[in-house]
Amino acid sequence: MAPRVRSARLHPVPVRAAHRSRIRNPPCLCRPFALPASARVLGGDQRLRRRGAWDSFLPPTGDLLRPRHARFRTYARNCRRFERVRHCRRRAGVPCQRRLHAARALSRDGASLAPIRSRTPAMGPAPPLAQRAVGAFVRGPAVNVAFLGATKGIGRALARELVLRGHRLFLLGRDPNELERSARDLEIHGGAGPVAHVHCDLLDPATFAPALDAASNHLGSLEVVVVTAGQFATQEELEANPELLHRLLTVNFTNTVLFCEAARVRLLARGGGTLCVFSSVAGERGRKPVVLYGATKAGLTRYLEGLDHRYYNQGLRVVTVKPGFVRTSMTIGLKPPPFAADPEHVAKIAADAIERGRPVVYAPFVWALVMGIIRWLPRAIMRRVQF
Repeated sequence: MAPRVRSARLHPVPVRAAHRSRIRNPPCLCRPFALPASARVLGGDQRLRRRGAWDSFLPPTGDLLRPRHARFRTYARNCRRFERVRHCRRRAGVPCQRRLHAARALSRDGASLAPIRSRTPAMGPAPPLAQRAVGAFVRGPAVNVAFLGATKGIGRALARELVLRGHRLFLLGRDPNELERSARDLEIHGGAGPVAHVHCDLLDPATFAPALDAASNHLGSLEVVVVTAGQFATQEELEANPELLHRLLTVNFTNTVLFCEAARVRLLARGGGTLCVFSSVAGERGRKPVVLYGATKAGLTRYLEGLDHRYYNQGLRVVTVKPGFVRTSMTIGLKPPPFAADPEHVAKIAADAIERGRPVVYAPFVWALVMGIIRWLPRAIMRRVQF
């Protein structure tokens, strides 16, 4: 509450004690008729009494015991609430400095100023509401986005979010059936026109350049490139299957870096752009459950950080999204931690980061606090814990 800026003023009526402490039947010694007739002064009498010492015969209530006028039967403070008067010329509407009687609150006779209906409204069904086609809500200028990995999980949720914000998408992926379904889904949700797609496989670097060129030719220009594609496997599965380990290392780090390099060249050729890549909090520090998977994300994070430092002044904006545990098809069967998130929540955070050009964002933000603590834990503690 703001402090008082001026001293309180007295209400322009006789001051009396609190309403609860008023004495209903004062003692007889306090009544005027208990005093001599020569000591009585009637209410309203303006004559001065003769000089001498006289005892006060006012009751403890602080007022003469005479019937009050009907206009002043009760004290206004006891029956009306304080109301602000902001249009007052002399006194500003500040806290604890309000009028007892709100100006123009009631009419002169005390009746409400609310309008009275002259007739009863007609009965029957209400007329139909006028509706119009609603397009995508655009928060800022629409941009052209080449999206790799929009067919599942976080990628599909982020693609929907970008389409709903009015951006134009071109999908890249390896499964033509999944690409077709995702494109139709985005057309239904966004309604901004057909969504095209082309084949692009992270296991085949030869498909990177043709896919990016096709996206640029179809959209007219390439302003944003988003990469959410990747692979996940548990530590036990990777240790037991060398082939799976080789594929995960290739997809999550080597070929993702090659794809980002191809996108960087094209974005810088047009004067700059935004490159958004999904990493993970697993790469913040080496931990027992995600030794191999976390190593790929740690290397990817360092690459993106260096890319931002080297090409920021040339107009390249690198956005690194670090989600925590997300409930997707990749994490089915795993015990979710307390801060597990849904793909839609992560998608909104990532979309905001793309539009604002934030270099690093955690999704949700609580993981920034958690990983900040983990980074400072001593090595002796990290050897004992199981997270």
